Amino acid sequence: MTRSRILPLGLVFAVLVPGVSAQDRDLALVSAYATLAPHVDKARTAFRRGRLEKCEEEAGFCLKNLPEHQEAHFLMSQVLYKKGEYAGALAHIRAAEEGYLRLAGAFLVLEKDKQQRRSEDMVRLSDEIADLAAADAAVKSRGSCLPDKFNSALQDSRRELTRAEEERNKTDADKDVSGIPALYRYWHGNALFMLRRLAEAEAEYRRAVAKDPDFREAYNNLVNLLFMAGRLDEARAVLAQAEAHKAKVRPELKKAVLEREKE
Repeated sequence: MTRSRILPLGLVFAVLVPGVSAQDRDLALVSAYATLAPHVDKARTAFRRGRLEKCEEEAGFCLKNLPEHQEAHFLMSQVLYKKGEYAGALAHIRAAEEGYLRLAGAFLVLEKDKQQRRSEDMVRLSDEIADLAAADAAVKSRGSCLPDKFNSALQDSRRELTRAEEERNKTDADKDVSGIPALYRYWHGNALFMLRRLAEAEAEYRRAVAKDPDFREAYNNLVNLLFMAGRLDEARAVLAQAEAHKAKVRPELKKAVLEREKE
């Protein structure tokens, strides 16, 4: 296996060292995450092509440089699941969930800070526009034949304010990022199911469909789990919920649930 290039230590150093401000840690985290994007892309491609060792190598490189990298943890969980190493897969999917919340929180804090600066800029521009409008009106009232520099500056400031408003409206600083992605919940449930921790697996599948009510695979696994446990009324209720959201349950599973109920 070839030795991977090591990223500049400063990327992780700023994230981990005590005494660094929270904002600096968030900036370092986001910067390190962005820097590792090419390796995550390579890991994804390798996984799709069935090259598990290559995927593991690239994901491992990301985790060496950024231990909370949620996508790298997720890919590692997929590799280990395919290898039948379910306990390892479970550990990585849990780390992926924690990493997701950490990174999403950092993005949110930085976005709110950016929004605050935009708001301050807009207040400054509004004050500037008011001053320029007053100066422009004063020049016109005197019938000045000088070039209308105040009006030109006024129009420039108004255009700048419009651009600032458009940028502010493109983002949602109040977006809720507290929820772990449904896909993570689903694979969390799968790892637990393979470890025969069925009650915990059920809880994760239910969280997955609560997060994404159209998640077909999560519905299938939840219905199957309930059917296997003989909890037919609950299986039927989840089946109805899936159909209400047009999430297709496997025909043979649906038939088994409905026919068993008739017995």
